Amino acid sequence: MTEVRDWGDDEEWEGVEEGGAERPGESGERESWEGVEEGEAGERLGESEGPAVDRDWDEVPTGVSPPPESLQPPVAPPPAGRRCQGCGAVVPDGMRACPVCRTPVAAPGRRPERLAGGVLRLVFRGGRHLDVPRGRELRLGRSGTWATESSALLADEETVSARHATVVHTADGAAWVSEVAQGATNGTRVNDRVLGPDGSARLRNGDRVELGPRICFVVRGVEQEPEPEPEPEP
Repeated sequence: MTEVRDWGDDEEWEGVEEGGAERPGESGERESWEGVEEGEAGERLGESEGPAVDRDWDEVPTGVSPPPESLQPPVAPPPAGRRCQGCGAVVPDGMRACPVCRTPVAAPGRRPERLAGGVLRLVFRGGRHLDVPRGRELRLGRSGTWATESSALLADEETVSARHATVVHTADGAAWVSEVAQGATNGTRVNDRVLGPDGSARLRNGDRVELGPRICFVVRGVEQEPEPEPEPEP
């Protein structure tokens, strides 16, 4: 009877010449591959590693290509309309006033409508406004004694100075805005222009005047507008 010995015993392999006895299991494996061509060996290897579906991973691309344009979500077009000069919201085409602050919007290609009686109107957010008749000056600020006409509207606006600016409506229909000589704490701007202490600017219809960072109004009713500045020569 053949003696069975532990595989970890190295003495079992003593005296075995190279190419001689083989370890158990090796001879069976070698016999199974004898006579197998190179292409067939590859197929056998694939069969032994697992189901046929595993072989498909060799054909999957490493990168993920983006979906075709037809499957991508459509990009919403920008809203049709113009920016309100009172609050900056988009006013849809066809509307004559801003849906947010109710500031009137002039139709494109047309001059703003003149107000009856030659009144200059300063339109604030929310539809509030102050009127300046011809030949008059309006003081803008929180002081009830200095700015008697505008303080009721501006009294709670902490970013507006007690004495901030003045608007003059001349007898010939022109309009000017000036910051007070001592200067306003948060400044005054006309469109993109900063006035500074004692600075002035002539107003046009549609100009946006800012009293500090939070309060602004749009000018309407200017009868005599300044001539447009000539374009610089190339």
